[in-house]
Amino acid sequence: MVRRGVSTLLLLCIGCHALLPPSATVSRRIHSTSRIMSQLHSEFKEDSFEDALAYETSEAILSSQDLNLVPRGGDAFKYIVSPQYIANSIQLGFSQRLAADPNFLSKSILEVILAATTQYMAELSRRGWDRIIPEIDFVFAGILTAVIGKYYSAWRVAKTIDTSENIQVNKNKENQKSNWREKVPTNAFQRTLLDGHARPSLTSRFLAFLVPMPQLFRAGMIASTVGYGLTSALISLRTTFLPSYVAQTSPVSVPLAALYTGVFMAFVSNIRYQLLQGVVEPYLIDVPFDQVAKLGENNGLLGSIARWRIWQSMKALIIITVRYGNGVLGSWIAIGGMKWLGLQRLST
Repeated sequence: MVRRGVSTLLLLCIGCHALLPPSATVSRRIHSTSRIMSQLHSEFKEDSFEDALAYETSEAILSSQDLNLVPRGGDAFKYIVSPQYIANSIQLGFSQRLAADPNFLSKSILEVILAATTQYMAELSRRGWDRIIPEIDFVFAGILTAVIGKYYSAWRVAKTIDTSENIQVNKNKENQKSNWREKVPTNAFQRTLLDGHARPSLTSRFLAFLVPMPQLFRAGMIASTVGYGLTSALISLRTTFLPSYVAQTSPVSVPLAALYTGVFMAFVSNIRYQLLQGVVEPYLIDVPFDQVAKLGENNGLLGSIARWRIWQSMKALIIITVRYGNGVLGSWIAIGGMKWLGLQRLST
């Protein structure tokens, strides 16, 4: 009971932090990352960043940005495997998400904590208290896979805006190479494209559901392989050093589990996080509380009421509740699918 209360208090603190305005440090980080992007653009002007990483590396775990950063051909690999290049590309993707949502960092921390918490609660709900220890192999693998998969899903379909000078519309159309991916937003419901000005067409919004599917599928394959592969390795070590121990769970087929998780993320997680970050949070949560904040700029009784701190606490609680519900729903569906397909079975 005490641990549950501490966990709830921690989640409330993180949610309240998500309501604070972006600090000067965050603003400096956006401008610093924009300069990095400018340098990379000046060096690599050929094909798109997402195309190069999509076909030449496991880019899905990193950033999946539609940017002109990496050259085609054999020279691309030496840049892709560079730790500095990977760090710059992650920082660049983070700055674009931070520009679209100043609270993205706080929501990211909240998402990781909720991913582990909701997966554990879903495991508990589906298996029961008396089956947690006997099926701990499945529980551990499920939690590890959920943390990786859920956060990447949230990252991949988060709204993005580029604040650098390189994304501004080029007036000289003859010297500008057309790339259809630049017309597809990272979230189907965001108001503008990456440039922060152009409005996505209906076709572009539809493609926003399809474009991230390959990256989400690969990320799901990797997340499940890491989760269930590590669990299988631990079981092997335990069997080697403790021959008398008999596991109550049957070994999971790692390839089939990875395939299932990849398909699950490409469809179920894709749709859930598109709606969460594109409709529920910006329109159903942010808009009403932004209106309250505007009322707080006025004098009088109404303005005084609108300035009460209780409104920020209410917004934090709503964000935590909605994201918690989204996490529980995803975990419940994922566990049910695994058991229905026979991927998680007890030993006979």
